[in-house]
Amino acid sequence: MTRASRKLIDWAFGVRGMHRVEWLASSANKRSVAVAERLGMTREGVLREAYPYRGKRHDEEIWAVLAPEWRKRQG
Repeated sequence: MTRASRKLIDWAFGVRGMHRVEWLASSANKRSVAVAERLGMTREGVLREAYPYRGKRHDEEIWAVLAPEWRKRQG
């Protein structure tokens, strides 16, 4: 998952010219949060009880990386 995500982020910044890429994940989804960490993203916040799933509301984390940060880490 991390390798595919890296390719997608490279494409977003390099081909599409985007400035920011976000990653949204349930706080309970430790594997998804770990991918964001391995990608070098910054945890920007938590949307409390924002994600309804199976009759319950869950916290959702927002992670992001900016193009200059990405280029510096890849360089």
